[in-house]
Amino acid sequence: MKKIVTSVMFLLLMGINSQAQNQETSVDTSPNSQLIGEWLIDLRPTPQSEGYFQDFVVQSISDNTFTGTFYGSSLEQGLINNKWDKLYFAFSTKDQSNVYYHSGYLLDDKLYGMTYCPNRQFTAPWTGTRKN
Repeated sequence: MKKIVTSVMFLLLMGINSQAQNQETSVDTSPNSQLIGEWLIDLRPTPQSEGYFQDFVVQSISDNTFTGTFYGSSLEQGLINNKWDKLYFAFSTKDQSNVYYHSGYLLDDKLYGMTYCPNRQFTAPWTGTRKN
């Protein structure tokens, strides 16, 4: 009986030690984590226009929500949907006069998005690349 108890205790301790090592060395490879970081967004008004760049920063992700900044404004209601073949996201920002709604997706480490502002009656597509 003593041998069985000792063996069970040994196996339990090995399992706990193995879990602790895995937690220490594991890297977050979830699809959501691919969005974290600094991005350079090109907001040019037409395809022929010169680039007009603004920063988009994703600071943290928790479940399907995220925080950060875009165009110098804090993100509001940032949401992620990773149930599709691409990582989709949406959020809003505001300035002194307007609310801006943004949505997009991540594909091959590049962002593709759309901004919509009903008060200004405009939509604007944009693209983004990761800042190094």
